[in-house]
Amino acid sequence: PGATTATEIMAAGDLGLTTLKFFPAETSGGLATISALAGPFADVRFVPTGGLRPANLAAYLAAPAVAAVGGTWLTPSIALETGDFDTVEQLVVEALAIAEPHE
Repeated sequence: PGATTATEIMAAGDLGLTTLKFFPAETSGGLATISALAGPFADVRFVPTGGLRPANLAAYLAAPAVAAVGGTWLTPSIALETGDFDTVEQLVVEALAIAEPHE
């Protein structure tokens, strides 16, 4: 389930959900919005996707309210269409190198 507003988070909470996709992250205010929502919803963890890339990955992963991240940069359409899994593997390795300090 996903949520980007307090109302959506409250509805998810009514269902007992505490981990929510936050999409589209960057156009919904990014880390500033997640941080603002984390105050009144301290029991909620977010999985932001949408607009994430290697340049902002570390910042998202360092946020206490972020459980995990996702991004299409890991699987470019052209790489999937052509079966270029070496490129996908390299992108994943690069993302893991950025993420490791935040484990």
